[in-house]
Formats: sequence, C-alpha cells, structure tokens
Amino acid sequence: MRLTHAFLLCALSAAAFVSAGCDCSGPVTTHGTPCTTNAMCHAPQLCIDGTCRTPSDSGSGIDGSMSNPDAHVVAATPTGVTITPTTPTLTSTDGSRPTQTFTAQITFDDGSVAAPTTADWSLDARILGDIDPAGGTFTANGVVGGTATVTVAATSGGRAFMASTTLEVVIQRTVLGTGAPTDVATTFGAATPVSDPTREAGLVYPLEGAVMPQNVYPADIQWTRGASGDLVRITMTKPSITVTAYVVDDGRHHWLADADAWRSLAQTNPDVQAVIRADRIDPTTHELLRGSDLHMTFARAALTGSVYYWAIAQGRIIRIDDGTATRVAFMPTPEQNCVGCHSVSPSGRYMVGRFGGGDNVGTVFDLTTDLTGNPPPSQFSARTSRWWFSTWSPDETRVAVTFSEGVGGQLRFMDPTNGNFIDPPGMPNGVTHPAWSHDGTRIAYASNVNGWGGAYSSGNLSVLPVTGVDMVGTPTIIHHGSDLATSAPAGNADAYPTWTPGDTAIAFAHGSGPRSESDHSALYIMAPDGSGVVRLDNASGGPTADQSYQPRFSPFTQGGYFWLSFLSRRDYGNAQAGTAGAARQQIWVAAISTTGTTGGSDPSAVPYWLPGQDTASQNISAYWAPRACRADGAACDVGSECCGGECAPDGTGALVCSPPPPERCHHSSETCTTDADCCASDHLACIEHVCVHPIM
Repeated sequence: MRLTHAFLLCALSAAAFVSAGCDCSGPVTTHGTPCTTNAMCHAPQLCIDGTCRTPSDSGSGIDGSMSNPDAHVVAATPTGVTITPTTPTLTSTDGSRPTQTFTAQITFDDGSVAAPTTADWSLDARILGDIDPAGGTFTANGVVGGTATVTVAATSGGRAFMASTTLEVVIQRTVLGTGAPTDVATTFGAATPVSDPTREAGLVYPLEGAVMPQNVYPADIQWTRGASGDLVRITMTKPSITVTAYVVDDGRHHWLADADAWRSLAQTNPDVQAVIRADRIDPTTHELLRGSDLHMTFARAALTGSVYYWAIAQGRIIRIDDGTATRVAFMPTPEQNCVGCHSVSPSGRYMVGRFGGGDNVGTVFDLTTDLTGNPPPSQFSARTSRWWFSTWSPDETRVAVTFSEGVGGQLRFMDPTNGNFIDPPGMPNGVTHPAWSHDGTRIAYASNVNGWGGAYSSGNLSVLPVTGVDMVGTPTIIHHGSDLATSAPAGNADAYPTWTPGDTAIAFAHGSGPRSESDHSALYIMAPDGSGVVRLDNASGGPTADQSYQPRFSPFTQGGYFWLSFLSRRDYGNAQAGTAGAARQQIWVAAISTTGTTGGSDPSAVPYWLPGQDTASQNISAYWAPRACRADGAACDVGSECCGGECAPDGTGALVCSPPPPERCHHSSETCTTDADCCASDHLACIEHVCVHPIM
C-alpha cells in the first residue's frame, strides 16, 4: 500500500511542529467528510474507505501498516511522465561530442512525483548521435547538426506512459587553410567591414540555386577577385551549422572545401538552403570586403553509381565513382590506342565500345574484369562488327546499334556475347542516338536525320515498339524538330533522347545540331507520347542559354529527383581553377523533380559540375551506371568482382559472390550487398551496392 511522499513529509512535520500546521497537500475537506483521493483531505489525514481520517483512526501507522485489515488507503494514481530538461541545445566545436542526460519523472494525481519503475529512451534521428536507452544520456557525434526528438517509454504501478521533447545539436567548425596565420580570426575581427560589389571576392561556384546530392564530393569554391596572398574568409551556414574557413589565396581564387566540414553541411538541416559567402581583406586598405550570399541545397539523396565518359584528347573512357574525385583510366591501352562511342549496360557490368578513329570496329567488355592488358580482354574476339551509337536492352541480351549512319543508316540488334547482328523486319532507317526504355518495350531515337549522328541539322524524335524477342512494331514520330524552330536556340535538330527511370518522361536536346563543340543546343523534357514539352531553363543555364548537349538520366531516383547528366560549354568557376572563358565541354548534373516533369513549369534545378574531371580536357558522352560489381550468389572468379568482396564456394562447390566475414566490415564508398556488410561503427547504409552515410 503506497503512502504519498507529500503525506510522509506532512506527517513528520506535524509531529515536530504542531503549532505551525503542515498544510502541504492543499486540503479541501475536513475530518470525516467524503473523499476519493488523499489530496482532498487535510494533512495528515488520508482518504480511507471514502472519508478523510487520520491514520490512527483505522490503526494505520506512518509506514502504512494497517492494524485494521478492513480499512483501505486510497493511494495516489500515476497520470503521466515528464522529461527534463526540455528542448536543450548542445554545441559541438570542431568535432567535440557534447552530452546531455535526460531524466523522467512520473506525475501523480495528488501532485506528487517519483522516479518511474522502468524507462526506455529512444531518438528519432540517429544521424545526430546516440542515446543510452537505459540511462537517457545523449551523445552527439560531432559531425551532423539539427533537431531530433527524444522519447521515453516509462512504467509505474503497472501503467505505461510516453513523453517526448526535442534537442538541437549546433555544429561549429573552424578550418585553417594552408599558410593561414593562427591569429587570422582576430585580423578579420579588427578589419573595417565594407560593402562594395565591385571589389568583393565574387563567388562564381557553386552556382546560385544549385541542388546537389548529400554524398557529392566537396565543391571547389571559386571566386573571381583578389590577388595571391589575400586573406579570404569563407563561411558556410545553415540554422544548425556554421563552418568558417580562413584561406590564403594561392592566386587561383579557390578553396576545395574541407571534406569533413562539407559532409557536416550536407547532412545538417536537410532541405534547408545552405548559404556560402566569401569575405576578403584588401591588403592595401585593410578593409574587410563582405561578399554576397550564395544559396544552394543538398537533396536527401546519395548517388552511388559510376560515370563513364569519353576524354576526347586522350582517346580513353574514364570512370569517376560518385562521391569521389578520382579519374580512373580503367582501360589504359585499348586497341588502336583509342576507344569511344561507348554505352554501359543497365547493371553496370558491361560496356560496348568502338575502336579507332573512323574505323568504327567495336566489341563488348566486362567491367568487372581486369581491362589493363594490351589488348584488353573482350566478350567476343571478332573485330569485324561496326556501328556508331548503341543502347542496351534491360536484360542485357541485346544491344541496339546504329549501322552505316546517315540518311541510309539502319537500326540493328546485336548479340553482345558474340557480336552477331539480328535484323527483325521493320527496323527503321535514317536513325541515330537510340535509347532503350527501362521496361524494354520501346526504343526512342533521333529519326529522319539529314546527316550522320554526330553532324546533322534536321531531325525528329521517334519511338519504335519492341513487341517481343527480336520483334518490333511500327515506329511513330513523337516530336518534330521543326516544332521548336524558333525557340532559343533556333534550329530543327532533335537529339539524344533519354528515358527517366520508370519511363515517365523523355528528356532530349534541341537546337542547330548535336555537336557539343560547335552547335547550339538546349535541354527539354516531354511525355513519352511527345506532349507537354518543357524547356529545362534551370539546367540549361537560363531561357536563352544555348550550350547544353547529350542529356542522359542516371538510373537512380533519389530525394524526389531524377538526376540528369549532360554536357555544357558554360563556364565552370573562374579562369584560374575552372574553365571560364575556355568554352570547353564538361559534364554537369541537374536534379529533375519527379513531379510535374511535363506540361508545366520547369522541373529542373540549377546543376553542379561533376567533380573529378580534368578541366583541361574536353569530356563528352557520359553514362551513369551502378557500380560494376556482382551481387551475392552470382558466379565469380575473384573477390574483386563481388559487391560483398568475397568469392567463395557455395554448397555445390561452385564459386559465387558471398558476404564478407563479419570481422571485416566495409567502410564508406566500398561496395556491399546489404547494410550488414558496412561498418556499424561508421553508421553506414548499403545503397545501390555502396556503403554510404545514411540519407536524412
């Protein structure tokens, strides 16, 4: 039988200080009057058998023992649970891991409180840190800021209660660039602030309004004004994070953002715009020239595939794995010292490529094998097959290629295992730039072209139905190039159709022609039947921009966006660290909203430059594909072919890809099959066969 804490205090006080009158419970009734709870009685009375009585009336002692077993003391009833403190804010400085201990108290109907019998604590945003489920101590990880909900599930007297509160983690990071003096912050604090748009640093990258995935490699932040030796302060902020970097300008007017700081910025306060500003000190006047704010957004997305593109001058296909800035020439010695006009299969395992300049002899490569030999091994040995552009069927059993391109060129099927051509009745002529739909039922292509696929000035877009194995239907023109003849830029040439994941829309280029080094072109999107054409102004660079080419959707839909790679001769950054003024083709990536892609407003976002490219190279023909690794259970020869990293015998003795031993977990950017493959201590998730930091 439970006597309330309030009663015990009052009873003891009454014994020692009778004249003072202990009235802690706020009684509302007198001795012998009806009651339902102890709170209704004068202390030290209790509500016993429905009336207010002193414990001696019924033979009850202070300890609650009852000399009269028939008497009944009405104990206080638990009504809820509270958490303290409420809405605390913790600040992590340069990676520190602050803690906060939460406590829970059960409240009773008589106003008293007590510790719960049990309490289990949880956190809804583990990306901010961890909470001890038994003790209620939260520890920030010092990497990601933002708000989280702390919840306790408590019990008392056989009843269960829940309560929640919020906490905020604020991240503060300071980065000293190479050569920056240790007292540089004091120098900036003492300088006289001046607002002068003609003398400020002038940020030019990232682009204003750009949208990037959270796992994108850190941006090379670039500005246009200043001189070698200038002190520059770069701040990157969101509501729960401030990164301050002090940089000594090396004459190239840029700062490659610190990787840890960039990761923190990307994952803190998702969906909230980040603000970047560059302030510089004029070395002659010692004025602090405050920069203008630049805004960008990180989508809740992690793109984990590889981009394969053609570096024209090198005559090589180059691979960049997303989240990195490393260029990999995985085929350093192709036949005839050149390989191009490639396409990558939907699984990312195979690539078709064409050798030589003008000879157009091609073959198929397994990207999970070692291709560094001379010549690199291929899927078939014949070197007599010739084609230009190509596209893979979803099941990778066929490649559709354009053969003898131009007015008399033809679309043909090829068996990628042996290079043999298949020519079903009804295959169209005068075609280029084929793109197979993800469901395998249609091939979109540029039709009625008046020249070969790399150089024509007039062309439409058509769709060829695929009605069965090596069977096609009647093609249909879905868009006439002349329909946009007076658009910006003017022209009659449609080019490079590409399907969104799910085949809900087709993006394409239109302008005076498809050549990225000389023609003028912009990006568009429309429904698969050709209706609802919308110009992608944001991706293209504005309503009159005319230097965007070769759009291709990545196979990933992340963060509410499709992700579109394309070529552009637009300026990337400044002339010192970027390509400003060079009009050099580089690869860009634009987020395309998955909603409202046709017939309405522009669904595209301002793009970002694909990190890792050589800014001195002309880069074209980008294909985005999943990592070229084999899933668990697939046949293999060596562990490097497998997403899990292990090639081991199965129950029959056959070598198959297997999960790695539990003692060898995979770190960030390493391949995987399931979340269990990734290092738990790093809080990683396996997304598209790659261990990445989880998406908030």
